[in-house]
Amino acid sequence: MTDRKTKKVTVQPEEIKEPATVEELQAALAALNTEYAELRNTMLRAQADYENHRKRMRAERDQEATRGRERVLTDLLPVVDDFERALEHDKSDTPFRQGIELIYRQLLGMLKRYDITPMDVTGQKFDPKYHDAVASVTTTDVPEHSIVGEVQRGYMKGNDIFRHARVAVAMKPEKSVAED
Repeated sequence: MTDRKTKKVTVQPEEIKEPATVEELQAALAALNTEYAELRNTMLRAQADYENHRKRMRAERDQEATRGRERVLTDLLPVVDDFERALEHDKSDTPFRQGIELIYRQLLGMLKRYDITPMDVTGQKFDPKYHDAVASVTTTDVPEHSIVGEVQRGYMKGNDIFRHARVAVAMKPEKSVAED
């Protein structure tokens, strides 16, 4: 890299001498043009560095805001889970339950504004890309490796995983030695 410090040159009137010949004038002009080109290049590089710095700082600020927003939304998901459990537990038609439902719908609406939507996993085939298996259920009622229950709801952010669904997966009963 070149040294970007500029030199301050002060010229005293007695130092200025008038060139005597055309060649001296051309040489002085060439020297001034070279100095101008160097100074212009230095200025353009400084402007480009400043612009790159501004863009980088803006991108870092935006990225940090996104990370902060996602941390808050991630911390909010257990609250949504608690509201789901409360609604599962209370099947009445009381104003209290209606209030809980209202708050729950508002939370889901807020998540949706940030493009976070719940996954529907029951009955699907287990996929470790989307699901975390936390239990297995021995059954012949559904195909093996099908999801038979949801322990904790998963969420998508657009087409990406925001939180994996924690699920129970169907397994075939093991054959006993007597069956063979």
